[in-house]
Amino acid sequence: MSLSSVVRPREVARAVTPLELLFDLVYVYAISALSANLILHLGGRGIAQTLVLTLAAMYAWFMTVWTSNWLDVERRKVQLMLLGLMFASLLMSTSIVGAFDYNPPWSWIGDRAALFVVGYLAIQLGRTIFAVAAFRDHRLHDHFANALAWEAGAAAIWIAGIFVDGDARLAIWALAVAVTYGGVIAGHPLPGRRSPFSTDSQIYVEHLLERFRLFFLIALGETVLTIGNTFAGVPIVFETLAALVAAFVGTVSLWWCHFHRAEQLGADAALEAGDAARIVAVGNYALIAMVVGVIGIAVGDELALIHPSDPVGATAAVLIFGGPALFLLAQLGSIWQAIGAVQRSRALGCAALLLLALASAAFSLVLAVAVASAVLLAVAIADTLADPTPRQ
Repeated sequence: MSLSSVVRPREVARAVTPLELLFDLVYVYAISALSANLILHLGGRGIAQTLVLTLAAMYAWFMTVWTSNWLDVERRKVQLMLLGLMFASLLMSTSIVGAFDYNPPWSWIGDRAALFVVGYLAIQLGRTIFAVAAFRDHRLHDHFANALAWEAGAAAIWIAGIFVDGDARLAIWALAVAVTYGGVIAGHPLPGRRSPFSTDSQIYVEHLLERFRLFFLIALGETVLTIGNTFAGVPIVFETLAALVAAFVGTVSLWWCHFHRAEQLGADAALEAGDAARIVAVGNYALIAMVVGVIGIAVGDELALIHPSDPVGATAAVLIFGGPALFLLAQLGSIWQAIGAVQRSRALGCAALLLLALASAAFSLVLAVAVASAVLLAVAIADTLADPTPRQ
């Protein structure tokens, strides 16, 4: 494989390609499956399981995005690689629901846990092996070689989780996720050889920011689909109409909070910083947290549409108030990284959501969604008042 045939020259920028957009569409289904898994397994264990699966799916996506940022996606070899990763992502996504289901010991062939791991590891190992070959004789070759060693080590942990069940599988896969993210944060060091990855990493910031923007829209789109599909199947009464309005207002407020100001502050900081890779990495982790929050919000909206008059239990409170709080906390961190200051409206929004969660035992589900959406709307309005100039 010729290096010059697949690696994007340092000075050459590029737009997001149709193939990359096609690749991202698989993750529309992945986010939908994560929401479905959570609604089927409500409770603390279900939240923990869905969190592990979400972190795994998000890692598969964003590491593919980072790797492809260095590559020339117009080259046929890169296109074939991305199509292969897309199919592996589909295998992984179709096995999210059922990945923690019980199976008799050693009957792992053909079950969803095994298929999830096969798809996930095909993405991780396939992408990294391709990068090791593509970057031969390149200054970043050792970075991908180190990453491959870490991916192989994490793969053994993922595979071990197939052969156990219940909480043991959850603990093993949570360890795999911790090792995976720890490796990225540490820069994939190996004994006697640190990764050469640095701020001079040949990344094209505009391309990464556009991928992040499109993925967040995918997450919001899944929320809209959840609201629409759920409302289409419930009786049209005052409570369900109120839940629909509250959920819609919350979704629009999420969009406004992100795109009216927060995203622009982060983009400006990344484009102007000498350490763009670090700024974009912070934005990447903020995106992961926001997507986790959006999944919680979508499931909370679904509960309110199906059972609007039911009281708010502990799990519903975590989803309805914790989802928006995590979203605002992620933005709070990314904005602080961008401008070096705490954004007051988001800090107050998080505090309000915490207080509402503590008082939520007196709420119905529809009222809980309404007040949580009202907090998000208040933050959106505060952004507008702080920066009234319309963006083109």
